[in-house]
Amino acid sequence: MSIQNIKTAHLVHDLKNPVNIIESGARSLLDKQDRYGNLTPKQEKVVRRMLRNAMRLRHLANNMLEVDMAALGVLNLVDCTLSDILRVAFVEVFDVIDPAVSEALEEAKAFDKFVGILRANDVLLEADLGQMTCPINVDETKMTLIVTNLLSNAFKYKNKSVSLRASLSDDTIELAVRDDGPGIPETYHEKIFNNYFQCDKVEGFPVRGHGLGLAGALALAGAMGGSLSICKSQQGAEFVVHVKAVRKP
Repeated sequence: MSIQNIKTAHLVHDLKNPVNIIESGARSLLDKQDRYGNLTPKQEKVVRRMLRNAMRLRHLANNMLEVDMAALGVLNLVDCTLSDILRVAFVEVFDVIDPAVSEALEEAKAFDKFVGILRANDVLLEADLGQMTCPINVDETKMTLIVTNLLSNAFKYKNKSVSLRASLSDDTIELAVRDDGPGIPETYHEKIFNNYFQCDKVEGFPVRGHGLGLAGALALAGAMGGSLSICKSQQGAEFVVHVKAVRKP
């Protein structure tokens, strides 16, 4: 293991303890009000926001570790379904955007109801039910992180809507995530996957964060024998990911 990998592992380990304490404390205030005192609606709203952000920080720490493991070629293959992956990704993304929608998605057991909730919130999910529920063998955690990252970007820069197409062949998952925002100038199409890259601010195209997300997603896809690319588009941005997966009988 390289020095950089060791540093990342230690950083993640050191982050988890304070985050767990914050998360545990917030849950106690919410769930044990008979012991710690009743919260007003405004106080409960603040504590729930603290809890969500503590969970986000824990997820970010875990994401760092997954990207680090991908660089070492470490995979954790499990049996799951595309439906499992997309459910977790959408629930996590909406937990930041609109917690009420996130809870509704989590409670929606039937897939058609799940799709209906997404549609009501300007998200079009195009997928075949049979393929969605077909057992596959893949690194579920890394795959979920890729989808979550692409969806987060799409929601951040959308104008009105986001779409996700999902399909499964004998040995490959294909996912395409698209937004209807300002899009990404073609001159940046190769550079946006570089670590720490930022686009210059141009008309209709804001500066896009620190750039670690797409670089990490690309590393995760590559570790699974796949690819991540951006498509040329007249409107919005569309990212397509292909990942190797074993379709179970």
